[in-house]
Amino acid sequence: MEKFIENFKNQLEDVNTELSPDFDYVNSDFWDSLTAVTIQMMVEDEYDLKVDIKTISSFKTISEFYQYILDNK
Repeated sequence: MEKFIENFKNQLEDVNTELSPDFDYVNSDFWDSLTAVTIQMMVEDEYDLKVDIKTISSFKTISEFYQYILDNK
């Protein structure tokens, strides 16, 4: 989970953004379509998993998204 959060954070414009497993990223100030695409590419590169933008945007927390990745690898 820590590595996933670090990878997620590295995709953001402001890498100093504090993230935690319970962080609601979709309703944050930084979340937009460009960020979603960047996260989508990170997941594909790092976890060899294709996830559509609608799915990425459907989770309430980073931990829910990470669990989805684990369940679908």
